Amino acid sequence: MSFTSFFTTLDHLTPKPGLRAAVVAAVFCAGTPSFAADLLFAIPDRMDPPTAQFVDALLIDDRLAEAGIKLDVRPYAELGGASDVVAEMFKSEAVALLSTDLLTFVARNEEQGAVVDMLSAYERSYFGVPPTSDATDQRRPLEVGATALLGELGLYGLANWPSSPSSVFASNAETNVADLQGLKLRTVGTSSAEIFKQLGAVPQSLPLSEVYQSLQAGAIDAAEDLSVPNGALSRFYEASPNGALFLDAKARTGFFVIGKPGVEALTARQLKTLESAAQNASLAARETLIGTYNATLREAEENGVRVASLSAAVPEDYSLAQEIAQAYGLSPDEIRDLIGDIDTPVPQSAPGPAPDSRQGNGRAPEIFVATSRNDEFDSDLRLRFGYKMDADSPLHCFKLIYARDANRRFGDPYTGAVEIGPSGVSAGPADCAKQIFDQQDPGQRLTILIHGFNNSFEDAVNWAVAVTEDLAIDGDVLLWSWPSMGQLSAYVHDRDSVDFNSFYLEPFLASLKLRAEAGKAQDISILAHSMGGLVAIDALRFLAKPPQMTISNVALVAPDVRHAVFKKTLQQGAGVSPLWSVYANSNDVALLASYGVNRNPAIGLGGRHRLMVAGVETVDVSALDRDVCIFWKLTEARCRNHTHAFDVQPVADDLAKLLATRETATARGLAVKQVGPDQLYYEIAP
Repeated sequence: MSFTSFFTTLDHLTPKPGLRAAVVAAVFCAGTPSFAADLLFAIPDRMDPPTAQFVDALLIDDRLAEAGIKLDVRPYAELGGASDVVAEMFKSEAVALLSTDLLTFVARNEEQGAVVDMLSAYERSYFGVPPTSDATDQRRPLEVGATALLGELGLYGLANWPSSPSSVFASNAETNVADLQGLKLRTVGTSSAEIFKQLGAVPQSLPLSEVYQSLQAGAIDAAEDLSVPNGALSRFYEASPNGALFLDAKARTGFFVIGKPGVEALTARQLKTLESAAQNASLAARETLIGTYNATLREAEENGVRVASLSAAVPEDYSLAQEIAQAYGLSPDEIRDLIGDIDTPVPQSAPGPAPDSRQGNGRAPEIFVATSRNDEFDSDLRLRFGYKMDADSPLHCFKLIYARDANRRFGDPYTGAVEIGPSGVSAGPADCAKQIFDQQDPGQRLTILIHGFNNSFEDAVNWAVAVTEDLAIDGDVLLWSWPSMGQLSAYVHDRDSVDFNSFYLEPFLASLKLRAEAGKAQDISILAHSMGGLVAIDALRFLAKPPQMTISNVALVAPDVRHAVFKKTLQQGAGVSPLWSVYANSNDVALLASYGVNRNPAIGLGGRHRLMVAGVETVDVSALDRDVCIFWKLTEARCRNHTHAFDVQPVADDLAKLLATRETATARGLAVKQVGPDQLYYEIAP
């Protein structure tokens, strides 16, 4: 099939022209930011009610104009069709609503097999599931995986876009799934054709203009169409009152995406605003989805049409866990180790009261910040530094002063006031080192915090302050913030950002080495989380080069670092620190997604992937952090079992003790688990 003909077939994915095709321009209010961004907004030519509601809700969001964002709405047809829309995403500043069928085709064309597997599994998993069903939430691991992998296509998913599910109308059939056997069925999209072929139907490909006549003439026996009130289905009811309607053929979803040129055109504030507006629009669309679905059901019953759900077509032995395992490229045993039995979510009891934050144990409410992010000069400090890899931007350093929040609970991010200290912002590695270390007393400790993937500068600041307070870290704290975009689908961008960050990290560490050679000793610990572990690895490799500089402690929490990379680093620089610690968890859903992208486990995974090498103390916290809310609240960071050292009290207690005392795991009272002669790890008692 040619590229053009494929997209012609896809045009029917959204019915009924005329709902909206006019260009809509956001009106800028007084006080508009000087940095304005005009984005083309590509929408399907025909929109069902949920999709139309998504567009409406997005366009009336006043925050877009306030942030200087203008959306120029253009239907696919005005841009030359679906294929040209995709091309536009890669070359211009644009956002779009793209169906998963369309994204799957693009992934196949780009030979991105992992993306194809994930998107295909995501679509298949909704077959026979009513939009009103709680079971839709069990698909979240596939949704998270699909969103994360969009970056492989050069696209970033800001929100999900729900559209009406499809149903099948058969002229003369009982409401029994067995009646689909042998039916000549006009399907919509390639994934539908594959599913119905497996159920025994004979998929037919027909232009929309021929479907009704073909059904009347008996050229086809049934047709798939979207479930919307007063739509094409109502015409079938009038012509064939003895027909049957099979509901829930597929709950169709797609993604509101932005291309790389669009991301480059936005500031950190604008990207955050656009994502927040899109997610609010998605919620509005989901409410409309349920309303129109129920209206379609009532319409069929009022017309005397027999109704059945295709949920009966789902095999009894269907395993969603197996579907997820295949999409992630894992064996069923591996998926069970990582996320358990997703098909049978365990009811979650109400959580007990969270302990109070330790409020820093009397330390001054301030930390240092060093960042390789670009400076966007936003008046809000949290939004001042962006995600651009700007070669002309220097390393920026400053003291961040914050106001303690007595209401913040342990493990929650800090959201209080922050400001730059009286010394202002320093630029360049030497000046940064001077600002940090010239204020230290001899022998005073410094803990370097390195955040992970999917962290904006705002996320990084909120995390660093909370960790500093909750772990009661002694001495000074330095947040090293590299240009992570803060988007789930920006995994590829963030990996590139780690490489870019090394151009800033090495000169800074060189300045520290010069100070050490001059007799200005530093007592330094490194605490890195997730992909920040790769930044820590870069630092440790550089510190190991002559003249080697020794630090006191290396602690990696849920590190997204491959085994071979870590072991090679350890071989070259074991003497950099006398104490290496890794906190790992076999239930870490974020590292599961990383596994799907890299096809290689990270050392932050416990269980069968546990790191056990001489000179490293691996603390497996799997027994302490297996939060069942991963099954239905995966968008909440806490529910990914990825932040255990910062929000699971026994783990945080142990990490705090490690940073304070620099004692070994045995001295801290952890239980040793001997696996082999030279293989052991540690566990924390519940």
